[in-house]
Amino acid sequence: MPELQPPHLRPRLDAMKSSRPGPTRTADPRPPDHFPARGNYPVYLLFGVCGGFLLLTSLLVLRGVWALVGGEAAWNAFVASLSHPLYIGYHALALLGVVWFSLRFFSIFPKTQPARIGPVKPPPAPVILAILNGGFAVANALLALILWGELL
Repeated sequence: MPELQPPHLRPRLDAMKSSRPGPTRTADPRPPDHFPARGNYPVYLLFGVCGGFLLLTSLLVLRGVWALVGGEAAWNAFVASLSHPLYIGYHALALLGVVWFSLRFFSIFPKTQPARIGPVKPPPAPVILAILNGGFAVANALLALILWGELL
């Protein structure tokens, strides 16, 4: 004898099925209201654009690795090409974009923390942000000192 369940506990296999046959009704494609000028849309778009800096800079790093494989002459040509004003401008803009992207990305972490981590409550949001942003600043300062030849 099959086990009887209340109606609200039985799975409904046709929950998404249309009540009558025919084509599915869909809304006409259109952008959201006030897109892209108002609301949170400009910040979201800027966050996505700054992600592009990560991609382009990683491709530039790959070009540098490829130059290392090519020997000393290829490496010297690569380093000389980085002194072009377009590269310098790009790197200044990319620095601003990546720093803003990282700080905004870190600001999401406190909102995603569970209410409890085992028996312990997580630290308050300002503490988490201070730890993440401080770690980001220290890591970048160490990397800058290494690249300037002051460390290692």
